[in-house]
Amino acid sequence: MIACCTFDADLLGPTFEEHADLSVTVEGIDAGRAVPLRLVFWAHGIPPAKLDATLRSDRTVATVDRLSTTPSGTLYRSIHHASLPSVAVYNAAIEHDALVLAATSDGDGWNVRLRIPDREELSMLCDRCEQLGIGVSVVSIRDRDAATLDDEFGLTTSQRELLSLAWDRGYFSIPRDTSLAELAGELEISQQAASERLRRGLWKLVSNTVCEDDTNEDCGSC
Repeated sequence: MIACCTFDADLLGPTFEEHADLSVTVEGIDAGRAVPLRLVFWAHGIPPAKLDATLRSDRTVATVDRLSTTPSGTLYRSIHHASLPSVAVYNAAIEHDALVLAATSDGDGWNVRLRIPDREELSMLCDRCEQLGIGVSVVSIRDRDAATLDDEFGLTTSQRELLSLAWDRGYFSIPRDTSLAELAGELEISQQAASERLRRGLWKLVSNTVCEDDTNEDCGSC
């Protein structure tokens, strides 16, 4: 089952308070005996020279390293204190066999996409979060048996290929590093075909993530 939830978590809270234009996309998340919680994330909207100092003084951050800087964002690796409620929430997610598929934030809560076995496990996870003082809103639930990655987002193979290429070549960067014509040339299709494929792929992504379509169940809470 796929669940999209918003967690009212404190993670990186002071950094978001300092930088209103900051947005974060998690690339990886894990924990272990020696590391309570580790994030690898892309930061967008704030120059790294300003962001570095803020992250190092963030009370929710134990250590942070800048890994890479690109025109579209900065990649960081951060380790977080074991005492944070957010760390307990992540551990609770693991206990309920939940897998974090994606996580983003612009300072107004963390939007998280989870794969979790069933509604009962999700309900118990929500209850545990509330006990820890972390509010949870379940935005949508999608029941799936043996879901594949393509099924989750509704993309065709050709749509995924074009979107992946567009991302790699910097089509979504500001300013753009490539054009639709160049993407079409690489795929050996017409620009018109590329445009239609891109729009259909983006429509599918938005309808199946941000704005769930009519085939999905919306749920305000567990």
